[in-house]
Amino acid sequence: MTIEEIKAKLKRYRFIAGEISDLLDERERLRSLAEKIIPSLSFAPVHGANTDKMAPVIANLIEVERYIEKRSKELLRARMEAEQLIDRLSDERHRAVLKSYYFSRRNWQDVADALHYDKRSVLRFHGWALLEMVKMS
Repeated sequence: MTIEEIKAKLKRYRFIAGEISDLLDERERLRSLAEKIIPSLSFAPVHGANTDKMAPVIANLIEVERYIEKRSKELLRARMEAEQLIDRLSDERHRAVLKSYYFSRRNWQDVADALHYDKRSVLRFHGWALLEMVKMS
């Protein structure tokens, strides 16, 4: 495998995780919209107007839920594939940097801060880890 192919495998997890995060936000937005449409409980007769407004919201909510489930399965597969690559690295610093960046979805400065390194060292560890992965493949 080339460095670019390895990066693509690692980035796939990061991308899907971000997409799922966005979908979860969308699900919450749709739930909030549904709660605004639902009439409060009362003994007054209920007419069909709110039901008509609810149908597309509920349909969208169901669609988002199904898509989240599908992407979650892909996320698990991507994580397992990335972990197999990362766990083969000999240097625990390299493993920590890659897991912090790709799995925790931190930026490079946050990775450096979390692991108590400077940003330059973290980027160097990342590069060395990729080179080791190329040699192992």
